[in-house]
Order: sequence, then C-alpha cells, then structure tokens
Amino acid sequence: PAPASPAGAEAVRQAEREGLTLVTSGSTSGYKGVCYRPKERGTKKYKLEVTAEGKSLYLGWFATAEQAALFYARREAGRDTSDLTAPPPPPPPPISGAEAVRQAESEGLTLATSSSSNSGYRGVCNCPKRRGTKKYELHMRVGGKKLHLGVFATAEEAALFYARREAGRDTSDLTAPPPPPPPPAPSSAVGAEAIRQAGREGLTLVTSSNNSTGYKGVTFCPKQKGTKKYMLQEWVCGKQVSLGYFA
Repeated sequence: PAPASPAGAEAVRQAEREGLTLVTSGSTSGYKGVCYRPKERGTKKYKLEVTAEGKSLYLGWFATAEQAALFYARREAGRDTSDLTAPPPPPPPPISGAEAVRQAESEGLTLATSSSSNSGYRGVCNCPKRRGTKKYELHMRVGGKKLHLGVFATAEEAALFYARREAGRDTSDLTAPPPPPPPPAPSSAVGAEAIRQAGREGLTLVTSSNNSTGYKGVTFCPKQKGTKKYMLQEWVCGKQVSLGYFA
C-alpha cells in the first residue's frame, strides 16, 4: 500500500536500502501482523503481533504501518530492531563463490543444490538483467507464500545465506567466523531430553559465550523460588521482554 505519511515513506526507503521486503497482507493496515487501532491513545496507533509456537506475541506500537512492517522484516531477517531510524549496517565485503563454499564447510553447512534452478542452488535465481553487481535473488516459501530474502553477488553467497537461515544462525555477515561451539553438557536428565527433542525437530539451540548458562537469552536465577530457575528473555523494541521460567 502507498505510505500515508513521510515517516511511512522513509520506512519503505529504509527497507529498500537494507534489501528487505515489507510483507503485505489483507489486514487493516495492509501489512502482515500490523493492525490499525484508531482509538488507541497517543500517536502510535499501529500494533504489531506475530504468532510464535501457536501463541500471539506482542511486539510493540508504531506511528506508521510501514515502521511496524520494517520492524517485522528486520526481526525475520535476524537484524537489529532497536532503532528503526538507524542507517543500515555497512555491507560486509563481497565474498567470491569459492570463499562462500569454504565458509560453509568451516561452519559444517551444506549448500543445498537444485536441478530446477538456473543457478544450481535451491531458492537462488540468476537475474542477468538486474542492475548492479548483485544478480542472484534468493527466495523461499514460508507458509505457502514466496518470501524474498535478498540479492547477492554470487550464487554461492546466496546459498550460504539460505543454509545459515535454515540452521537458525546469524545471517547479517556472511564473512563472519563460525558460530559458537556446541551447547554445553546438559546438567540434568530433563536438559538432555530437551537437547534430544531439539534434534528430533531439526532445531539448533542457540549458544552464547557471554552467558553463564551457555545459551542465548537464558539466565540462571538461583534465588528464584520453586524448581524453575532459568529465565528466558529477548529484546523487543529496545526493551527486554521475559518469555518465562524453565526447569
């Protein structure tokens, strides 16, 4: 939909500068997860909610539908959502196809090939008529819809992005070193079962070297009453949101 304000138009331009796509839908705002609430007090009348594990997760209020949609797009791409007016991060230096292959190998990833793609890689399309040096578009299907994930200089770079996203890893810098080491040894039988369950679901437990628990967003609270002493938090709109306590 056409932006209704200069701030909305700027959010659209910001998304284009970052290579992001604002996901549209048949909602009252025209954007996925964004709901217009005209009776809401103040200037922020656009509410953003997403569904996570079957539950509705509130992500904040915004002054324009486009700003909310930009927040959603950044969150889906694994990027910083704390400042929607900030310029995009400087692009990482381009990497050759051979370097992308070596990077994937160093991270234990496999670049998914496809005989039906003109690039030879799943979801990667070679667009020779596209302007600029980035002529490889990456798409994937999510919930029955085609999702644009960006344009890249080489097919292998796009395939590396796809492999990292599928593995639940950071996609912001394709030249970054491999992710942190595997999860720490489980401290209980229940913890070991959670690791096995993640393996059965094809999920990766995100580790963190600067966290005492070894896992991203998880904090050990020994003084917490009861048996659930591990708190899970994440950053939303620049604020820390508690997602619950776990055993």
